[in-house]
Amino acid sequence: MVEITCAEKIRSKMGSLTNTEQKIAEYVLNNYEKVLTSNISELSENAEVSDASVVRFCKSLGYKGYQDFKISAARDVLPKDRHFNPVLEKGDDDQTLCNKVFGTNINVLRGTLAILDIKKMAAVAEMLAEAKSITFFGSGGSLLVGKDTQHKLLKIGIRSFVYEDADMQLMASALLGPDDLAFCISHSGSSSNVMKCMEIAKGKNAKTVALVSQEKTPLSKLADVSIFCASEETIFKSEAVSTRIAQLAIMDALVAMAAFRDYDLSFQSIQETRKATSQNKF
Repeated sequence: MVEITCAEKIRSKMGSLTNTEQKIAEYVLNNYEKVLTSNISELSENAEVSDASVVRFCKSLGYKGYQDFKISAARDVLPKDRHFNPVLEKGDDDQTLCNKVFGTNINVLRGTLAILDIKKMAAVAEMLAEAKSITFFGSGGSLLVGKDTQHKLLKIGIRSFVYEDADMQLMASALLGPDDLAFCISHSGSSSNVMKCMEIAKGKNAKTVALVSQEKTPLSKLADVSIFCASEETIFKSEAVSTRIAQLAIMDALVAMAAFRDYDLSFQSIQETRKATSQNKF
């Protein structure tokens, strides 16, 4: 049985869509490849509809949400061997694969540094240094960035929390207050659970920070302060390895900036934590 393409599904459903959904459908069909590199906020802005309307449009087509829709649409235009990483080709030898991966990471780091807002970085560093508690929210690779940052913050005497379970994250966000910091990490900026945690934290008057891609995202619209990182031009930006490299570099810089806010205290914590773990090293 031949599987129907995403574009064919849109055309077949056109008669049953609402006026707003038809507007989205027409924009998608006329700007197919552009849509594939757009996040939900960019599509909604370009189609002149709301983010919620885009989600309803995707569900009307039978998809779980926008990401599920993009995965299906990508199969229409992207060769099978490009789904792991569109930069890599099946015929590349090992040296070429390494050159391309390293080259992409270097370019993304340079791009991220070029767009970095140092004033915003300084503001977030102050938040990290002064918050009563810090909780990182994320999923998948972004959650791992939060865990890595938790480890580095503890070395300089700043305690923070990371919860892997989605329900635990929601519970933690509900217990935050005005002196606490909710640090949300999501390169796509549209992770539903992270968005919900951000909304709950803001409802509790907690301070909020978002680490997202450089484009407009639902998460960055909510946060008190948003830090942006660059990415290579791929359909699935949130899955790119270089995304994690850029996020980690930003977090490393923030930890360093927080440490130098009171370096004497940070130095003391570094010595104490180093001493505590020395017995585990030969």
